Amino acid sequence: MAETKVTKKSGDDSPEGDSDSVEADEPSFGQIGHGIIKTAPIAINRDEYLQAYRDLSFDRYQLQLKNNLLHRRLGEYYKKRKLDHVLKPIEGAQELEEKFQQKLLTYEELKEKEEREMRDIRRKLEAVQFTYEDKLEHAEKNFNNLQQLEKSTGTGLIYSKKGKPIADKTVERFLTLQRRKSEQASALCLRYIRCRNAVAELEVIVHKLECLGPGLYVAQYEQLHIDNQNYSTKIEEREDELIKNRSKCTEHNQILAHIREKMHHTDEVIDFAECDLGDAEIEFLRAREDLGQVKSRRDKLRWSLQGERLRAGLLTRKDLLRDYQDATDEVVSLREKKVQLEDQVRDITKEVRNARKRMVHHSNIQNAKMEDD
Repeated sequence: MAETKVTKKSGDDSPEGDSDSVEADEPSFGQIGHGIIKTAPIAINRDEYLQAYRDLSFDRYQLQLKNNLLHRRLGEYYKKRKLDHVLKPIEGAQELEEKFQQKLLTYEELKEKEEREMRDIRRKLEAVQFTYEDKLEHAEKNFNNLQQLEKSTGTGLIYSKKGKPIADKTVERFLTLQRRKSEQASALCLRYIRCRNAVAELEVIVHKLECLGPGLYVAQYEQLHIDNQNYSTKIEEREDELIKNRSKCTEHNQILAHIREKMHHTDEVIDFAECDLGDAEIEFLRAREDLGQVKSRRDKLRWSLQGERLRAGLLTRKDLLRDYQDATDEVVSLREKKVQLEDQVRDITKEVRNARKRMVHHSNIQNAKMEDD
């Protein structure tokens, strides 16, 4: 409580001075001459600036040496790995460098903006902390006054049933119990407020997630998505039906084209058949004329055959002709048998010659073995 009172007194003097002190307490990151007061007259310490320049130039020289050494090592590494294309200058390097500089500038601007926002947030946080401590001190003071009033009121009271005075310890116990219950109630209230704020934030987030735009919600999008899927399935079914109908149409067109080809072919066949019919009728007429001529020749031959039979006499007897035919057949069979026997004799002579050759060869082998022994 003493610490809160001190802060209150210092805060009541000037809140603006507090914000200025916050800005003054922020560290100046290595800035030269940061100890100079704004209201003081301008005083330049030349030795300090010269020493800073020498230190920075030495650091720059060291970094440049390190950079050159690293570049050389990278070049040797890429040459060992046969990655010479990495060392070639990049096309449009100036444009890339300009883009990089622009991105660096934007990054610096964003960083400065973030620092300004952080300063504003700190300032607002300190103001809120100050008001919080003030209200907390006021509430504790009022609660302490209330308990002092209750204590002063409770001391000296008498029980209505027993008629005995209430002890000071009992009053103290009631007051500590009241303080504990009030702390629990304040903790529960704070927890309720936090939960209510969290629920409100979650509701806002859910509403933002559900609301895609002005008049556009996720439920409508899901319903539209379901309708789109249904329509797409219907379109796919219709497309399948169209594909089937197209295939049927193409099949029917092919069948019709085949039937037309068959019709043309049958027309051609009919034309050829009519031509063949005409040729057949002409051939029929010629055959009829030839048949008449053949019949007339047959009759002439029959008549001449009868005359030859009368002239031949015994040659017309069948038994003599049969004996002649049997004799000729027997001669032919005997000739065939002769040829077969000649073939058998030739085969037997070959076998005999081969056997003799084998015998001579076997005898030669036995003689050679005997000579060796």
